[in-house]
Amino acid sequence: MDTIIQIMKKYDFSEMETLVYTTLLEKGVMTGYEVSKQSGVARSKVYNVLEKLIKKNLVVVNKSEPKLYNAISSDEFLERLEKNVKNDLNTLESQLGKIKEQEEEELLWKLENYESVSNKMEHLIDNAKTSLLIQIWENDLSPNLLKKLQEAEKTVKNFVLILFSNEHHYDIPINNFYIHGFEEEKLQDFGARWVNVVADEKEVIFGTVENDNSSVDVTWTYNKAMVNLAKEYVKHDAYTLKIIKESPEELKEKYGNEFEKIRLIYRED
Repeated sequence: MDTIIQIMKKYDFSEMETLVYTTLLEKGVMTGYEVSKQSGVARSKVYNVLEKLIKKNLVVVNKSEPKLYNAISSDEFLERLEKNVKNDLNTLESQLGKIKEQEEEELLWKLENYESVSNKMEHLIDNAKTSLLIQIWENDLSPNLLKKLQEAEKTVKNFVLILFSNEHHYDIPINNFYIHGFEEEKLQDFGARWVNVVADEKEVIFGTVENDNSSVDVTWTYNKAMVNLAKEYVKHDAYTLKIIKESPEELKEKYGNEFEKIRLIYRED
C-alpha cells in the first residue's frame, strides 16, 4: 500500500484519497460510515475526501438515501490516467519545443546522486545517433540499462563498450564489447569504480561511483575538451584490449602472464 500511496501522490491524490479509493475498490459499495471504518480515515474527514474523489471522477454516489459510494474500476482509472499523462506530455513536447535551448559548452555539471547518474546514462544511450563509447562496470548494468544498450547497438553505427567486473563476470548479451580484465589495478588508480559514456562525440558523463552507490563524483558536460579526452580514453582501451585479445601468448611472453610489465612506463621502472 505504501508504494501505491507514494505513486498516487505524484498524480495529486492525497494519502486519504488513496486509502478511500482503494477501500471502495476492494470492498465495493459502502456508506460513508463504512468507508471510514474500513479505510481508517476519520469519520469527520471521510465525507470531504469522498466529495473530492467524486469531483475527480474516481467515486460515484447514488441518488437516493442512504448515500452509497462506489469506486470506478482500476482499469478505467488507469486508462484515464494514461490518457491524461499522454496529453500532458504531448502539450509539453509541443510547448517546450518552441523554446530554444541554450547549450553552455564550457560548463561542467555535477550529478548529485546515483539515481541522477543512471538517468543521465539512460538518456544518452537512448538518444545517441551516430556513436556511443562506453566504459562501465558490471554493477551498473541494470536489466533496464542492458536492454537499452542492446537496442543502441542495433541502431548506433559506432558502438563500443569496455566492461569491468570485480568478479570477472563478462557474459553479457552485447556483441561489440571488450573485457578489461585489469580491474584491480584500475581500482587502485581511481579509488572507486567509474562510468564513462560519450554520445555522438558531443556529450559525456564521466566520474567515480562508490561501491555502495552512496556517493558519486560524476560530471555531465558538452565541453569539447572533456568530450575528446573521454572519447580517446575509451578508444585507447579498445585498441589495447583488441591487441591483447588477438595476440595473447606473444604479449604474455613479453610482458608477463598478467601483462604486469605493460604498466611499467616510468624511467625508474
